[in-house]
Amino acid sequence: MKRNRIALNVWNAPTVFLLGLAYPGFLPPAAAHEHDTFKIGDRQYVFTVGSLNEPIMVDKVSGVDFRAALLGPAIAGGHSDGHREAGTPGVGLDRTLKVELSAGNKKETLALDPVRNTPGSYAANFIPTVQTTYSYRIFGTIDNQPVDATFSCVTGEVSESAKDTAEVKLSDTVTRIGKVGAFGCPSARKIVGFPEPALSSYDLSEKIAAAAEAAGLQAAMSQRLSIVALIVGVAGVALAGMVWKRK
Repeated sequence: MKRNRIALNVWNAPTVFLLGLAYPGFLPPAAAHEHDTFKIGDRQYVFTVGSLNEPIMVDKVSGVDFRAALLGPAIAGGHSDGHREAGTPGVGLDRTLKVELSAGNKKETLALDPVRNTPGSYAANFIPTVQTTYSYRIFGTIDNQPVDATFSCVTGEVSESAKDTAEVKLSDTVTRIGKVGAFGCPSARKIVGFPEPALSSYDLSEKIAAAAEAAGLQAAMSQRLSIVALIVGVAGVALAGMVWKRK
């Protein structure tokens, strides 16, 4: 597949990171998402990662919302030379990237499907069934460079403006230059229940299993008591027979 290639001038990491913040227009609006700037090989990309159908909630259809854009070059002083692009959507990444969901010790790998009429945007639908921390691991290749980056939701209040400009080297060819924002973890379903709390499917299954176990224990106990009663009854009959014979 033919790809558009934008030659990047030599910029230091903070400059490229600020460029990604200054020109967010290449991405659709994204509330409570994490925006990470990466240097992949000799090119810079912005990854926007979050969850679909926010606010995310247990038993509500959601999914991984992943967007990628290639940053364009700019001349010194931040002035446009008339040809710089704020960002070029990363298209075709559904063929080279996948996402691995993880929650606790459970993991699931899903395909990243392109979002119709939104170049550079990808989705992987799923339904969160437990209120816990979810992680999205994006892995595969971009520009023939191996990519493996994990993004995790945060509990409690989510800051969309919190910045981290520390460089994190993920591999010999991939470095995270900085990130802005975060995305939240699923909230409990019961908080929106009215007039009674709404149980999640997982909570409901746990209650059913507990009730079945209790019923099973009660049935087993009743069976044991019946057997004991039968034994006592047989013993009583035998004893009465022995007494009758002696008479």
